[in-house]
Amino acid sequence: MTNIYKTIKSMRSLCLLCVLCLLSALCASCDDYLDVAPSDKQTAAQVFASKAGFYTASNGIYDALSGDALYGKQMTWEALDLMVPSYVTSNSTQYMKSLANNSYTDSYAAPVLSSIWGTAYELILNCNLLIDQIDQQQGLLTTQEANVLKGEMLGVRAFLHLDMLRLFGPVPGKGLDQLAIPYNESTDVFVHDLLSIKDAGKKIIADLDAAEELLKSDPIIENGPMMSEPTGNESVQLRYRQYRMNYYAVIATKARAYYWVCDTVNAKKQALRLIEDPKVQQMFPPVDPNKLLANSSNPDRVFSSEVFMGVYDKDRDQVYNDYFAFTAPSTQRLLPLSTYINSSQGLFGHLMLGLESYDYRYQSQWELASGVGAAGYSFIKYKKIDQPDPNDENSEYYYAKMIPIITMQEMYYIMMEYGDTDMDKFTWYNKARIRRGCPDLEAMGMAPTLAMYWGYGYAGYFAGQEVRRETWGTGQYFYYAKHNQSMDDYGSFSPMDNGSGKSGNINVQPPLPADEMK
Repeated sequence: MTNIYKTIKSMRSLCLLCVLCLLSALCASCDDYLDVAPSDKQTAAQVFASKAGFYTASNGIYDALSGDALYGKQMTWEALDLMVPSYVTSNSTQYMKSLANNSYTDSYAAPVLSSIWGTAYELILNCNLLIDQIDQQQGLLTTQEANVLKGEMLGVRAFLHLDMLRLFGPVPGKGLDQLAIPYNESTDVFVHDLLSIKDAGKKIIADLDAAEELLKSDPIIENGPMMSEPTGNESVQLRYRQYRMNYYAVIATKARAYYWVCDTVNAKKQALRLIEDPKVQQMFPPVDPNKLLANSSNPDRVFSSEVFMGVYDKDRDQVYNDYFAFTAPSTQRLLPLSTYINSSQGLFGHLMLGLESYDYRYQSQWELASGVGAAGYSFIKYKKIDQPDPNDENSEYYYAKMIPIITMQEMYYIMMEYGDTDMDKFTWYNKARIRRGCPDLEAMGMAPTLAMYWGYGYAGYFAGQEVRRETWGTGQYFYYAKHNQSMDDYGSFSPMDNGSGKSGNINVQPPLPADEMK
């Protein structure tokens, strides 16, 4: 299993060779990237004179998604998790403290948020350039290749816009007519007008509809994720579909988009397309506890079988060593309050069942402190696992470098929030928990009681705790907290105390970066 990793590991040296070279005359903000591009800059005609040029460009875009500014760090396990607050930051570096205290405009947090915004919109522009070149290519790509690649880029463009809307836009429950973000469908460089949540949502969904239509030729539909080396003359570019914006990832993103704009009917419709399809359940089955809990050498702690799309982060091993291990530098160590994980009122405590130590996430993603002065638990979801062949430095399990960005479990949470009745919401909550090794509450006769709790306003406690267990280290809990600030069922959201020093409601409204709007 080496070809894909050799391809991915070489991407940073390419550094968006194709697409970003096209920007050299357009976008001054790309200078940092272009500094490492070859001195003999290529024209668009040269770059896209072969099939390889198109795939080098798309690989560069996917590689950039895994960079620190986006899903390799800030948009998953660092900035967004700090903003809800998740960790004790009394000894942390200042930008971590600022993010945890929601001091978004100070000189420490503002550059982090500006980098997220700027990198996302640079990649959106790159997607637009590649889409334009696909439309202009003269038979260099087969019909399937052109459709799949264009569908992927439309999906990535929509995905990035949606995350900018979720991060920087207003709380949707307070009105969909509030101005939110610009939407860029152009290859020209200029400042676009802000659109409302409603109008941005329409463009996101239109892109996803177009992507879905094009991706009807995605080989994942017939062959599954294909997370292994190609055979014969098969192209690697149409394999490893979980590392690309594939057909099912587009449907999942569409469910997420409808959820964000409070379209209950369509959010549930898209989520159920995935949940109720036996073929999809077979392709993306729940994590196997036998391969997870009884496996100390290479456990799949990211539950990769359920991931519709993830990014490949070649530096993922260092994430644990540098930030989550007890031996990490104290100024950047990310540890929750020592009693937060395993107390009866903590992350894995249940109001009616006490500490749920049988939960797969408790057993596989958290590690008890060891060593002098160590206390509490560290997060080990991204800890290094053994290689399948210790004598081959290029051998890896496909999930060894994966950071998930959209999963099947999220579809269950959409159904949990948008259930028609309190009993319906409880039923989906129960189904989601069973997938994580928790007892069947309905079989235990607890359904009426818990449904009653839902009606009494405890949904925020039960559902919020479940979502937080699942999404730790992915950044998704921030969006859950933001979306539910104004929902009647959840009331005013207040995170459980974890010793971060932040009290009361969190501020889920970081402002648009001022320098990026000029």
